Amino acid sequence: MITEWLTDVKGVQTEASHDQAMLHQMSDFDLCLVCFTASQLTDREERALDSSVRDGKPVFAIHSATVVNEKNEMYIDMIGGRFVKHSPYHEFQVQIEDKEHPITQGVVDFKITDELYILDRAPQNTHLLASAVWEDKSQPMVYTRKHGKGNVLYNALGHDEAAFNNPMFQKLVVGGIKWLLQA
Repeated sequence: MITEWLTDVKGVQTEASHDQAMLHQMSDFDLCLVCFTASQLTDREERALDSSVRDGKPVFAIHSATVVNEKNEMYIDMIGGRFVKHSPYHEFQVQIEDKEHPITQGVVDFKITDELYILDRAPQNTHLLASAVWEDKSQPMVYTRKHGKGNVLYNALGHDEAAFNNPMFQKLVVGGIKWLLQA
């Protein structure tokens, strides 16, 4: 689906793969988009991704990309946290925290039916773009952070096709990719 959203974005070509071994070929690409459960990262894959991002390669992690083994501490530090649990699948409000950021241009507060992810820690050194409330506590939904020279973007939304069909989610993803490629 994401590749379809980018067909009209000038200068963007995509290559989708389920092969984590491609993490060793990061130099061939301008951006790494991680939208899979990363719990199977080998030490070699984790080091390759960490090194690439520290050297300036941007990475965009979506939803289940924070579902990782606690042994993958380099990856967890890079993303800013690890999945602990999620709310029941339900409709909730997403609050745009920084309406001036290039990623959030054209995005307004919105409702989405999705899982609301809870991370193991409050991500440090982040720029919060969107949040949602679960059990009276604000949770980060979209944020950016630096990891070495590289920009990291995490979007906690995106469990299924219903979430992917939400126009505001789509704008956040496309805006995020554009920002990462230009930053």
